[in-house]
Amino acid sequence: MSLVKQWFHRSAPPAAPPAPVAPAPVPPYVAPQAAEQPARRDAAANDDATVGRMLDTLGTLVQLVGQYAHDSDVRPAAAARHQADLWRRHLTTGLGHPMEDGAEGGATRGGGLAARDWEGAARFATAERQAEHAYVARALDDLRGTVWTLVQGLHQAMGAEAAAGRASASVARRLHAAVSDASPETLRDAALAAVGELGTVIAQREREREQQIAQLGEEISKLGAALEEARREGATDPLTGLGNRRAFDAALDHAAALHGLWGQRVCLLLIDVDLLKQLNDRDGHAAGDAALQRVASHLARIFMRRTDVVARIGGDEFAVLLRDVAPDEARRLAERLVAAVAPSPEAPSPEAPSPEAPSPDEETASITVSAGVAALRQDETAAEWFARADAALYAAKAAGRGRVHRDG
Repeated sequence: MSLVKQWFHRSAPPAAPPAPVAPAPVPPYVAPQAAEQPARRDAAANDDATVGRMLDTLGTLVQLVGQYAHDSDVRPAAAARHQADLWRRHLTTGLGHPMEDGAEGGATRGGGLAARDWEGAARFATAERQAEHAYVARALDDLRGTVWTLVQGLHQAMGAEAAAGRASASVARRLHAAVSDASPETLRDAALAAVGELGTVIAQREREREQQIAQLGEEISKLGAALEEARREGATDPLTGLGNRRAFDAALDHAAALHGLWGQRVCLLLIDVDLLKQLNDRDGHAAGDAALQRVASHLARIFMRRTDVVARIGGDEFAVLLRDVAPDEARRLAERLVAAVAPSPEAPSPEAPSPEAPSPDEETASITVSAGVAALRQDETAAEWFARADAALYAAKAAGRGRVHRDG
């Protein structure tokens, strides 16, 4: 190194150290929970809404099990509807178990979704469907048996006709042979014998025909009653649980047709709630609905046979079809209904204002009903029959209400 460079190196000030690099600023710490909380709240709300929709859907499905149930030989449809409604409430709201005491009053089991008896609800729905499937299968078997009975009856009738024809042909041949023989004695004896044989054949054929008609009439009557019962639940009045006008009209036509074919005895009762409009105006339509339900409950208790058709056919009018009942017995049953609905002596009249707000029992206890009775006549149409019963009903109301009038 030259002297100049050495001198310069020694005399030069030392190099400044490199400036320190400032660290990048650190952003403030934000907790992940706080940042994600709104999103989680939205997700939880969506989950709750989804669960709510699932419960509503499940409740609807359970309710449909009861809503479209049919009467069977095991239990009435009303019992299935009631049980399905209890299960629906239990699954959707957590109210008391349908099989526990307090379910009617809505006792709460608690414990949230996990405490609800999902398996029990599934067993209920499965049992209902299995019972209805078995009932339909039995009904189809009965229908097949009835059809087969009809086929056998027709076959027997055709066989009897053929036998009668053969017997008649034999008599005709003998008469022809006697005519060919010129002897008057032979002709006379053959004619007398022919008359006797033909009389025997005709009498025997008449007896067989009467037996066949009676047997076929019984089978068709059973089949008609079964079909009416199966159809009745499909046309129900929602307020009273009785049949509605459509179900009644169908039953009325069937009864008239069966009477025309087999002479089946049947009576029609038309019942009207007296002064229902006044009750509605005075105490409100809720009181009127309660009155209709009260009358319907009496009807269900008095007309209990499976063949009895009971329906609400108008706002304040009911109808009952009674098979195999004499007119006097039908009138007695109508009078029993009128007496059952009749108010107690201390009950207020629907025409008189109540001094203070009446209780529901007092509101419905003030009603009466009137009834008209008519037995179906030979060769009478359903419309003519209904018109006579309707005229008898208005005759009862004109006589003072709370009465029964029988046509004929």
